[in-house]
Amino acid sequence: MNSKKQAKNKNNTVKTQLLCILLFLLSLAGFHLLTVIDNKYSKDYYEIRDGVLLADAQALNHDKLLYLTEGWEIYPDRLLSPQDFLSSSVSESGLTTRIGEYMNFAGFHQGHSPFGTATYRLRFASSRQLDGLVLYLPEIFSACRVYINGKEAVSQGSLQPYSPMVRDLILSVPDGTAADIIIQTANYSHYYSGIIYPPVLGSAQAIHLQTSVRMVFYSLLCFFSLSIALLSAAVWLGSRKQPGRRVYFWLGILALTFSLHSFYPFFHTISLPFPRLLYALEDGSSMLIILCALKIVFALSDSVKKEIAAPIELISLSMLLISVFLPLFLLSLFPYFIPYYGQIISWYKLAISLLLLLLSLKGTSGKHTGWLAAGTAMYSAGLLSSVLTLNRWEPAYTGWPDEYGTFFLILFFSGFMLKLHFMMAAQNLQLTEHLQDMVEERTKEVTLLLSERQKILSEFLHDLKSPIACISAYLQLVKENDIHVDEKTQEKIDMIEKNYEELSVQIRSIQDFNAGISPVSRREKFDLRQLAETYYLRNRQDVEVFGPLFLLSLPPFPCPMQGNPESIARAIENMVFNSMDFTPPEGKIVLSLSMENGNYLLSVSDTGCGIDEDTLPHIFERSFSTRKEEGGNGLGLFLVKTIAQEHQGNVSAESVPGEGCRITLTLPASE
Repeated sequence: MNSKKQAKNKNNTVKTQLLCILLFLLSLAGFHLLTVIDNKYSKDYYEIRDGVLLADAQALNHDKLLYLTEGWEIYPDRLLSPQDFLSSSVSESGLTTRIGEYMNFAGFHQGHSPFGTATYRLRFASSRQLDGLVLYLPEIFSACRVYINGKEAVSQGSLQPYSPMVRDLILSVPDGTAADIIIQTANYSHYYSGIIYPPVLGSAQAIHLQTSVRMVFYSLLCFFSLSIALLSAAVWLGSRKQPGRRVYFWLGILALTFSLHSFYPFFHTISLPFPRLLYALEDGSSMLIILCALKIVFALSDSVKKEIAAPIELISLSMLLISVFLPLFLLSLFPYFIPYYGQIISWYKLAISLLLLLLSLKGTSGKHTGWLAAGTAMYSAGLLSSVLTLNRWEPAYTGWPDEYGTFFLILFFSGFMLKLHFMMAAQNLQLTEHLQDMVEERTKEVTLLLSERQKILSEFLHDLKSPIACISAYLQLVKENDIHVDEKTQEKIDMIEKNYEELSVQIRSIQDFNAGISPVSRREKFDLRQLAETYYLRNRQDVEVFGPLFLLSLPPFPCPMQGNPESIARAIENMVFNSMDFTPPEGKIVLSLSMENGNYLLSVSDTGCGIDEDTLPHIFERSFSTRKEEGGNGLGLFLVKTIAQEHQGNVSAESVPGEGCRITLTLPASE
């Protein structure tokens, strides 16, 4: 049965691994497809000639948008007005750039400072009239002034003195066949500088459609995640004694964080004068999502040891603090560290993506773990794609790869936890429905067991009165008459007295037992290995007096358990005495202890005559004995069975007639 179960578990693990690999590859393929169909950098409807962007007639249809990624001139450390460009020397000193090529101004400075000012210019011409077109400028970092055809169109924040502002801009383009766009920028507060996201040119209707689709997309992410967060909070608050309660806590934090993170496009539609806080919120939420994902995976996975999970969680917590405090307080004071900060974030995301992929392939135990592994694999693909496509992909209508990955992570984690919650609810309902029947059935079993126990103990007490009284009288007679004996005889007398004392202790236990005091109720933690070894050392000489060789086999590690050590010792004694009755002097008896599936196997095996197939099923029945004519009462092995049941264990026997017998007492190990 164990081999079949292991084979089934292995087969399920292989299926989960194949599922993870398939979803990971499909996710990467899906993200690559998005870079083709929803990427501002892949939508070129123009050519650049003599520094002028020339758009064809189809590029400016009412249902199309023109993404202005190429043909920009950049003038670092200079704020140039339209009048400045009347001089030909100014135009010759500019550099041609692609939007997104320079993430900040560090590449233009000898000390690699990312802060400073710059002017961007784009000259645009078309074969048709630019009637009714608008220019959409996504967030410009972090203050700007925009001129169109020599006239100031809008300003955001303040360039001098510097005052940042966060906002997306929509400007009208004057009618005509050409346009000259000049954008002055300044940044002294953020690690991005200037124009990072490509501006968009098109009709008001097309621009409105694009922004509406994007807002609907992020609204779905935001409110779906918020609903999952509220559901997780409700389950977490209502299941204080549930083992997986902390998973609901981290799932709720994950969903709430992603809901807040998905709200940033809405922040950009209004003017916000505190960009540092907004950027710290965006970076910190990304790092907190990673930390929550790791917490959930580690909590639900049994393949990761705490010694490994703890330092990884500590690193993730450190990255969370770094991503919050550096943009909020330190980057403005130490701008030269900004390029390294970006590299650290990228390498960290790359490492986490590979780690989560490895964890999803390693698998977890239990049912429905395919949900967990699938979500982890897709989130890993999202993180990896976001790093590999940096500066080469900006979605036009939807979201970034890591946002898709986080959405699927929450979706699959929620499905996984809901499955577990519904299973537990169904199990609780089933237990409630059958609770009364179970209570009545168990009550009958306990009542019958107690009744049988009382009968057994009464018979024990009656049979032991005479021999115990006789032993006590003879020992007392020897002591009172001061009989002189030789040394060997004195050793025998001392051994008799020792055995008498042990027997008296057992009788006292039986008297308590018969009085209704269950030995198991006096539970204590003890080492089963030590108990077996102590019994062997005390009784080896007594057993071998009868002829059989008495051997011991113990594991090399301690075996802690909860129970009554006196009862367990009495069970061992009955199993050993039973073997002594059927083992010839030239045979051997072996007391062994091992562990299997969280249980201890305490066995006594012998090389005696064995037990035939018809007799074997009855040896644990009360009063059953094959030696009644020799004085056997059939209580020894029944007492072993009773002690096993009292310790939530069981006893079994296996035998080959003519070769021997093995009796095994199975006991639960302590957690």
